Amino acid sequence: MTMKIYKFYPGDKTSFHFGDRNGKLKEILSSDQLYSAVYNCALLLYGQDEDKNPVVKSLQSLTLSSLFHGIRFLNQNDGKTKELFFLPRPLAPVVSGSKDKDLLNSKREKKIKYFSLGALKLLLESWNSEKKLFKFNIFDLEIMGEKYACTKEEIQPLEIDKSQMPDFKFFASSSEPKVVVSRLNDNSDNFYYQDKTEVNYLNIGNYVVSPFFYFICPEKVDYRLTAVIRLMADEGLSGKRSKGMGALGKVDEEEWPDELISGSGSYYMCLSGVFPTPDEAEKLVYYELAERSGYIYSQYGRPLRKKRLRLIKEGSIFSEKVSGQIIDVSPDSFNEHKVYLNGKALLVPFGRYEHEF
Repeated sequence: MTMKIYKFYPGDKTSFHFGDRNGKLKEILSSDQLYSAVYNCALLLYGQDEDKNPVVKSLQSLTLSSLFHGIRFLNQNDGKTKELFFLPRPLAPVVSGSKDKDLLNSKREKKIKYFSLGALKLLLESWNSEKKLFKFNIFDLEIMGEKYACTKEEIQPLEIDKSQMPDFKFFASSSEPKVVVSRLNDNSDNFYYQDKTEVNYLNIGNYVVSPFFYFICPEKVDYRLTAVIRLMADEGLSGKRSKGMGALGKVDEEEWPDELISGSGSYYMCLSGVFPTPDEAEKLVYYELAERSGYIYSQYGRPLRKKRLRLIKEGSIFSEKVSGQIIDVSPDSFNEHKVYLNGKALLVPFGRYEHEF
């Protein structure tokens, strides 16, 4: 069995605004927000009549991962490329077993948020079910840009000075001063700052090192969904698109064996935002919450605020396999159509698991 991977290559200095309900920037776009963007582009491409739209019905059973980061190395001498795909760090504790309590290393370790596929495999294999933690020395890995950890084997073929890697900075956050000009009297007394995240390409030796985005779609998809995703890349993603932000750039796709998410385990890490049922919530071991609210995007009437709820964040740990659920978040006064939030779970099994990846 295989699963589809969609990749996006934004240009150098492209800006994004992945924000939460408080206006603060986020590093990744959660699966429910990504799903909403795909759904709206399906309506834009194939029509607003959901009963006649050929893609909408298939979307109702679709599960997506969140939009994660990858790092691409392009050798300018021979044109060859190597790509590393990163997933969120599990929220369970990681204990090295070393008695040397180095405060500096402890601070460095806390900054590491993402593991490559190879690094995540090693980490998950170190799970201690009795103590419910990973016994693993993170500094056996190579660290890029303080946040990204990969194995030595994954970057061994690259002719890059490894001592430079901690200083790699793939995304830069900034705030720009803005004003709101009144339509009535041209007064500009509403001053505010607009936050954004900018993509950085790096020239390191013979290589151009650049970040990209990707997400996982485990279900079988046809050409029509691919067309929708290409439209989404052209339309842009998340906030401030009217100001030129969110352009995803070139789209590519590939298929992976599904060993990453197949099989069974005694524990499961989620790669998506999850809204569990009450019974599933009791299976949580380690987790963080993310609040969702905001306004609906609709062709009918003025925007209204959706119902507020909380999701389980990516990297959270369950003690059993869960499914999550799709929730109706329609405003009480909005009757034109239903508004849903996709909280279905995409999980990675580990702990006495029956697969390798």
